[in-house]
Amino acid sequence: MFILSKKYGRLCNRLFNSAHVLASAIEHKHKFVNVAFYDYANYFQATSQDIFCRYPTQITFIKNHRYIGSFVYYPVYILSSLLKYLKNIGFNFKALKIVSTSAQQDNPDLDSIFPNGTSNSNQVIFFQGWPLLGFNALEKHGDEVRKYFTPLTKYQNNIEALIINLRKDCDLLIGIVIRHGDYREYNNGKFFYTLDKYSEFMEQLQRLLPNKKLKFLICSDEKQNLAAFEKFDFYFRSGHMIENLYSLAECDYIVSPPSSYGM
Repeated sequence: MFILSKKYGRLCNRLFNSAHVLASAIEHKHKFVNVAFYDYANYFQATSQDIFCRYPTQITFIKNHRYIGSFVYYPVYILSSLLKYLKNIGFNFKALKIVSTSAQQDNPDLDSIFPNGTSNSNQVIFFQGWPLLGFNALEKHGDEVRKYFTPLTKYQNNIEALIINLRKDCDLLIGIVIRHGDYREYNNGKFFYTLDKYSEFMEQLQRLLPNKKLKFLICSDEKQNLAAFEKFDFYFRSGHMIENLYSLAECDYIVSPPSSYGM
């Protein structure tokens, strides 16, 4: 059993880690439990009905609510952190294993945690850290992972309607990600781009693609002064975390500051 036992960042960081660990679990024929996803579980078809966010998908009597999910998450997180501490001081357990990574170290592919490419289906393996990477398994099982993280139908319908409408009169649909909220302070504002800077990026795209009719889908975590974009054909939406993310995925290109939301 693979258990993702530590939260890292917000929605897209959680999706990133979850997708890689889930793909690795599928590859090695393990069950997957994602207690670190409870904050966002109610947005997705496969996780909204299961307090443990499991794969293969299951339905529990207690549906996934953030308040209840936290009571599941913290005991598992504490147990896995204790396991990590014991591993660091030389204690190892045959039935329990911890895989931990950090952005400051070289992170091997998750396939490498199994000697000779084999796995023990009776072993419980906890995963912590960022980033958790399993690109080979993700490429192989990408369709199943995407199916698992399909948003609820009400979001899917809104996304589909928006994209159909936006593509009616353009050759290329380009997503623009404006992340202003936390980026004012993060890394001393290094990636906080002004609206004028975004406008410059959009003008550059028009020059690069002079024979194409462009339309811009501008998504932001805040309301913005739309006068900055009046020279462009655009649609703006703030908030709508899930719908914006999956609408951006339908664009031909994305312009974004360094962020997992624009990956």
